[in-house]
Amino acid sequence: MRSISSVAQQPNWPAPASLVALFALAQIVLWTLAPSLTHSAPPIDVVEGYMWGREWVIATYKHPALPSWCLEVSRLLTGTTGWPAYLTSQLFIAASFGMVFLLGRDMMGPERAAAGTLMLAGVTYYMWPTPEFNHNIASTPFWAGIVLLLWRAVERQALIWWLLLGAFAAGALYAKFSAVFLLFPVVAWLLYDRRSRARLASPGPWLGLTVFALLATPLAIWLLRNDFAPLRYSAQRWQGLPTYRVPLFLFDTAANIAGIFVMLMIAGLIGAWRNADERQGTPLTVGAVSPRAQEFLLFFTLGPLALTVFVALLSRAGLKTAWGSSMFNIAGLLAIALTAERFTPAVLRRIGLTAACLLLIVPLAYGAVIKFYATHGSRPALRVNWPQRAIAERLGEVWLQRTGQPLRIVAGGPWLAGLVGLTNRGTPSILSNGDLTLSPWITADRIDRQGLLAVWDAGSRSIPPPLLRWIATNRWGEETFNFPGSGSRQMLAIGYVVVPPKAVRPD
Repeated sequence: MRSISSVAQQPNWPAPASLVALFALAQIVLWTLAPSLTHSAPPIDVVEGYMWGREWVIATYKHPALPSWCLEVSRLLTGTTGWPAYLTSQLFIAASFGMVFLLGRDMMGPERAAAGTLMLAGVTYYMWPTPEFNHNIASTPFWAGIVLLLWRAVERQALIWWLLLGAFAAGALYAKFSAVFLLFPVVAWLLYDRRSRARLASPGPWLGLTVFALLATPLAIWLLRNDFAPLRYSAQRWQGLPTYRVPLFLFDTAANIAGIFVMLMIAGLIGAWRNADERQGTPLTVGAVSPRAQEFLLFFTLGPLALTVFVALLSRAGLKTAWGSSMFNIAGLLAIALTAERFTPAVLRRIGLTAACLLLIVPLAYGAVIKFYATHGSRPALRVNWPQRAIAERLGEVWLQRTGQPLRIVAGGPWLAGLVGLTNRGTPSILSNGDLTLSPWITADRIDRQGLLAVWDAGSRSIPPPLLRWIATNRWGEETFNFPGSGSRQMLAIGYVVVPPKAVRPD
């Protein structure tokens, strides 16, 4: 009987591990190029992350700071911003693919593991949103790694897997606090699964817990000293969303992973094309994935989602679609595990070709959408069309002409203030919304010594209230900018106030 391993022997068809490596490499290259060639400004989360990264804080009022550290490291290594952030994001996604493949290989062999990994091309979360490196994307490899390491720690019983599990669990918290929606299911699985429960009598789980506690302690201390600011911010966001968004969240989540079902149909595993290989005389693969492996995949695909929805309903809060992006990196493995008895060499080939088509088509569509918004309409709907470098250069010149000193502080909304400070030679700190409580690295004394540049969108009537005290007591100005590719049809007006250092202020 023909085995799945014959896939690797077919002419011009890579071995499963090579196939996944090519998939990850294509993801990195194409999804780095797509935004690099079309964006004139990084996405808002990238801008804000860059500005936080230069402060080297453990956390901010919004989130833990691991993504910001990664962005700052990329800036220091390359000397620039923009494409390094897009590359960083894709490296995180590719790392997730690698860990998903390793988990699948442990459970069901390399061919099925490769198919389950390539199925992620059908998950929108790992395609269209990935140019915006943020806490959701930074969380993804940690979620994949935790599930992989938990499986290996229980199955292989080697101490190293428990230690790595503790380290990844702590790292997930530094990426985003929503990791608790995975960590609670991890604890639940250890107590529920008989084999996992038996391992609790060995030193491994407890040493892993010690590693977790040691690594997470600095973050816990920061939270205590800062009145749990990110948790309060998250609670406010949850409570600020209407509860009807929970059903909408579930609907949007289903839409984001619907590509997996389409790929299953194309592969002949479900739907009208199911059993096509049988009719053509191709033998089916012998052997199914173990029920325990299927249960594990189902538990960690649906468990975090169910817990998130339960907490939202219990607290009468809403959910945003993007918050589910880290939860479905093993969804492809689950789909293959549930249809494993119908897996044939042809299935992997079809999935691979479908994934290749998606990797070519979706980045091209993304670039076309960005360019369309850049050249049509009276005002672009996308922030990535804003003329970031022109804004930073012009307002930087205004500051230099007025003060003769490097710009060290820029105040305003996180988006606009970030655009001004992102590429300024003085690498200024951001004073978010002009509020000292949101940017503890800035004090009133520092403002006296270094001054600040306050900026706002003059085309909007929404000005952060803390900026008003500087607008009222200083001469303000306005600069206008054209959007790239729009000629004079699209204009942006930015208001500004120069608050010079105390030493150079007129008496």
